Amino acid sequence: MSDARRLTTIAILQETDVVTCRQSAKQIAAWLGLSTLEQIRLATSVSELARNIYQYAGSGAFHFDLIGNSQGRLQALAFEAFDHGGGIEQIDAILDGSYVSPTGMGVGLRGAQRLMDEFDLHTSPHGTRIRASKQVNPPVPFPTERRIEEIRRQLKGLGVADPYIELNTRGAELLLTSSELQAKQVELEAINQELENTNKGVVALYSELEKASHELQQASEAKSRFFSNMTHEFRTPINIIENISKLLLNGTDGRLNEEQHKQVSFITSAAGELADMVNELLDLSQAESGRLEVTSETFSLGSVLEQLREFMHALGMRYPSVAWQVHGLEQEVPLATDRGRLFQVLRNLVSNAFKYTPEGRIDVRVFLPDEQHIEFVVEDTGVGIAADQLERVFEEFARVRTPGLTQVLGNGLGLPLARRLARLLKGELSVSSEAGQGSRFTASIARELEPANAPLGEFNLQGVSVLIIDDNEGDRYLLRRLLEPYQPLIIEAANASTSIDKLHSVRPDVIFLDLDLPDIYGGDLLESMDWAMHARVLINTAKALSGSEQAALAERCAGVLVKSQDNYADAVLRHVQRLAGSFRHAN
Repeated sequence: MSDARRLTTIAILQETDVVTCRQSAKQIAAWLGLSTLEQIRLATSVSELARNIYQYAGSGAFHFDLIGNSQGRLQALAFEAFDHGGGIEQIDAILDGSYVSPTGMGVGLRGAQRLMDEFDLHTSPHGTRIRASKQVNPPVPFPTERRIEEIRRQLKGLGVADPYIELNTRGAELLLTSSELQAKQVELEAINQELENTNKGVVALYSELEKASHELQQASEAKSRFFSNMTHEFRTPINIIENISKLLLNGTDGRLNEEQHKQVSFITSAAGELADMVNELLDLSQAESGRLEVTSETFSLGSVLEQLREFMHALGMRYPSVAWQVHGLEQEVPLATDRGRLFQVLRNLVSNAFKYTPEGRIDVRVFLPDEQHIEFVVEDTGVGIAADQLERVFEEFARVRTPGLTQVLGNGLGLPLARRLARLLKGELSVSSEAGQGSRFTASIARELEPANAPLGEFNLQGVSVLIIDDNEGDRYLLRRLLEPYQPLIIEAANASTSIDKLHSVRPDVIFLDLDLPDIYGGDLLESMDWAMHARVLINTAKALSGSEQAALAERCAGVLVKSQDNYADAVLRHVQRLAGSFRHAN
């Protein structure tokens, strides 16, 4: 604030001085060009404060000032009111509106505060001082010295205020204010109507979005169901083709001539590639539905790199113009993760590098960026990837058009699957490349997955519904006691028949399903459920399952629990925690 000029001072000694103070405030505001409504607000605030001074302190005074900004323009009309009375008790309660007075004391003070843009009050047993201001918006040129003197003379010429004239003036102001309030009311009603119409539009939009989301979910479920069903249906004929081809190549029913041997070899190779594609489709569908699990085991980095060298040696025979090398580390590094899934990531990266390197070099390097992670970098000197195509390589079935390569083997699933697997291993897969300059894929993997016996950590199942379908009361009791501390909604069914209505009406978030039910085989009940429900089912059986039986069941549900397994209770809680987490994330 660069300038403050005093206009006038008005002493409050008698009741007519209150009226004079109000008239002066309104007149100054009018001379400065404030709107009529702003003039009334300023005058009302001044009037209330002046009346408080006269009634409660006996005497006091008002200073009126013009406030300029740093650019030399008028930005506010301010006043300072002071008295030497005994101060104002409970001032904080009065100003925040919580004070209740049977006499109405304090109402005017709070009203004056709300009418001003700035309001600062200090009170003590020695008196009260109030500084307040009304902004001039936008700022106007600061009055000249001549204009200020003219205003001062006019204020002195107002003389003693006439209460009757003031009463008429205030009546006219009241009518004006009432008219203004009516206009604001009409405007408010128009805004409310517009908001109501907008709200209806928002509700309709939400309905459309919910419908679209439901359709997208159904499409995603249909895709996952198609992938899974297709893989199961395709595996049988593929296995037949592979096995019969092997019989023919082995000469079980007679030796083949050279041309026949070549033809059957083509059939065998094609069946193998088709089997790989089917397996990748199955892994992708399981990863998307959250049913693809990883199992931690301890092994050495060197053993994985040696397995990778053997794979690259076999693959390199098909690409004689490509040199390759796997660079290990000097020290041995222990890993505790899913070895099969880790090798699957590396295998897909290496296969991709060979496909897009007609001639040149491929190098696999290993780095330890920190104590928790290990990085596998696969670099090639192949055709590279244009900048606008880098993320497309991670899309399912996407094939990036590459000049100079007329035919590339593959189905476009390897890299998307590799990225999903890397994330399952608590890592990430990224790529950097330039067209014609080769590519660099980096897989950063956690050196250790959470151990099987690691603490579960805090979690709760409030709002999560759990259906237990089991004819054995003791098994139901055990599950109920295991889960009750986490506060889920637990529903029980002793057979398939009584579970049907619960499945359809409640649509539980987690379902424990026993295989040996009295009225129907549990596997048949699973097949009768819709596909979305499969991802919520945990097979909970006492049957001794072979490896192939357990794997087949795991492909159709969220997990398999064997009641006799050593870590049964811990496995139950981990499965439920995982399912509840994925359910909440999806919502």
